This record gives sequence, C-alpha cells and structure tokens, in this order.
Amino acid sequence: MDNIQKFWDKQAKRYDNSERQFEQVFKKIVSKTKTYLTKNDTVLDFGCATGSKTFELAESSGFIYGIDISPEMINEALNKLQAKKNIKNAGFASGSIFENEFSNKVFDKIIAYGVLHLLNNKEDVIQKIHEMLAPGGLFISTTACLKDKMKLKNRIEFLLYVIIKKLGIFPLHLNMFTTTDVEKLISDSKFEILESERIFNGITISFIVAQKK
Repeated sequence: MDNIQKFWDKQAKRYDNSERQFEQVFKKIVSKTKTYLTKNDTVLDFGCATGSKTFELAESSGFIYGIDISPEMINEALNKLQAKKNIKNAGFASGSIFENEFSNKVFDKIIAYGVLHLLNNKEDVIQKIHEMLAPGGLFISTTACLKDKMKLKNRIEFLLYVIIKKLGIFPLHLNMFTTTDVEKLISDSKFEILESERIFNGITISFIVAQKK
C-alpha cells in the first residue's frame, strides 16, 4: 500500500492536467451518473483523486464524501473545496475503503470511477461497498477493460506500462478485464445490474449501475 500511496502522491499536483485528455468521456459519465442521484442522497466517491468529479456530482447530491488513499490528492481536493465557497455539501478524507473517517456511515450511492481494474483485492472491496450501502442502494462504477477493444496508440502505451511494471517501476496492480468480467464480478457480489454500457475512448470502459439486493 505504501508504494501505491507514494505513486499517487507524486501524481497529485499534475493529476488534473493528465486527466484533461479524458474530459469528454468524463462529461458523459458524470452526466449519466447524475441521473441516478437525488438531493436526498448521501454519496461516497471512492477513489476521488483531487475531487474534480466529486464537485460536479455534489450539484445533484444531498451530501457527498470523497476518499482516496493518497493524502496529497486529498490535500488538492481540500484546497479546491476551500476555494469553492458555493459548495457546502462535500467533504474529503484520505484512507482506504476499509479505514477512513466515513467507514461507519451508510450511503445511498457509492461511486468508483476508474478503480476496480487497479485493485488486487477487488472481491473484498466490492463486498465492503455492499456492506456500506443502504438497502436498495446503488453502486456506480467505471472500469478500464484492458482485454477489450483498444486503439493502437493506447495499446502501445499499455505495453510500455507492462514493461515498466515488470521492471518494478510501476507499482500498480492491473486487472485484465473484459466488460463481461466486470459484470460478473459485480453481479457475483449480491448486486443486481440495472445498467451496463461499453464506452469507447481509445480503450473500452465499462459503465455499470448496480443495486444492492
């Protein structure tokens, strides 16, 4: 965990710039997510990074909490929150899904954008998400499906990541999912899938809305 935390800490200052290449697909994903949120909802944004999407989702939520394993990412989010005087319904804390300031809360919706393909304990994490949701609560996720369709440019970039990882420079775990794999992973964890869509942006992304049974 320490190496992974350090990796994301180093990315924090430049994270927003690196995410701009995905701006259009994120707009679509956030817009789709908002249709499932209400002003009565208590929401958790798991893996919130610097909070950019958390703030967008706050417009449609009762209160939204963001967590991330990187304290530096959370510092960036808190700096943004301080500057956004009009947003009163967002809070942030660093920690894992198992240990953070909000672990004992019950949520109506839990969101995980770009997280599941990076977890080496994915089944445990989804089980914890299930436990944290209120009855009938929703788990909304996007997941990179690295075994599905990918543009040549992205395939080359991915192969470079694999080489770097083998050299021990890239510390992140990578799950090689297809969209079918992601659906099975979630449905096997006592969720009913309400919506599943493949979104292509150089790589295939699985967008899933699942309800706690």
